[in-house]
Amino acid sequence: MALSGMLYWAIGIAAIQAVYCQGNFIKVECDPENQGVYSQQAVLNCKVVSIKKDFQIIKMIWCKVEADKCVGKTMLTFENGKWSAEDARFSSGALEWNEKELSVSLLVQKTQVSDQGSYRFMISTDIGYEKGNTSLRVTAPYSVPVISSVPGINIEDSMPVTLTCNASGGYPPGQIHWFDQLSNRTNSSALSTIPTQDGRFNLSSVFITTVSSSLALYKCVVVNDKMDKQRAEYQLAIGPGKQEGTKNVKAITAVFVVVGVLAFGILILYIHRRRSRGQCEKSVEDEEDGKALNNS
Repeated sequence: MALSGMLYWAIGIAAIQAVYCQGNFIKVECDPENQGVYSQQAVLNCKVVSIKKDFQIIKMIWCKVEADKCVGKTMLTFENGKWSAEDARFSSGALEWNEKELSVSLLVQKTQVSDQGSYRFMISTDIGYEKGNTSLRVTAPYSVPVISSVPGINIEDSMPVTLTCNASGGYPPGQIHWFDQLSNRTNSSALSTIPTQDGRFNLSSVFITTVSSSLALYKCVVVNDKMDKQRAEYQLAIGPGKQEGTKNVKAITAVFVVVGVLAFGILILYIHRRRSRGQCEKSVEDEEDGKALNNS
């Protein structure tokens, strides 16, 4: 029985040593990946787990790593009870203690595409040193797409028309799909992906089609790597341009004006004739009344 107990105790000690690196009584656990959105705040999370409830922090460091080394002005250091940063966009969230765990976080303000990558958190305490790795993945939504056509007016059946769909400011590079009222027409389009100075992309897709009055509605859909979608619709104006339509509206308006004037003239004539007839009848009555008075 005693031998069995000693065996379990030995296994337990071996497990603790494996987990805490042979006498290092802390370990660091970080979220594998953290999501950030361009120009917004991003948060990277780690926690320090200890088998000892109270331990003293000597130093903590956050930094971005490449080839296993800290790079750029991304280093955030905690020493002598305070944080110091090389870049003001990087700061620490509040340290949160929970029993034998310490939660730490790196805050990245106004996240840029260049902030994407691997990060490391390192901690040195009175009971050991440990580090953990995490990563930041940055995305930027594309603007609502805008469609234009050449030509834009006086479009007729069987005429070739060039449609262009533009979307800007997205990351990572996306795709633009085209649809008419029947099918996906993306294979008939040409996409240009244009990088910007801040690391984002502008998209422009050109689609040439032959106009048909039965297929005048087109859609372009911007899709990013998460399959989030922004879409726009475009109705080809087939037929005479706006000037023709304006002339027709004026002609119809003129007809209504002429008819209105005629109706108004007829009404005035009718009222005038009624008044004239009433005055004549009154004159006859007055004359007859006068004769009656004279005879009496």
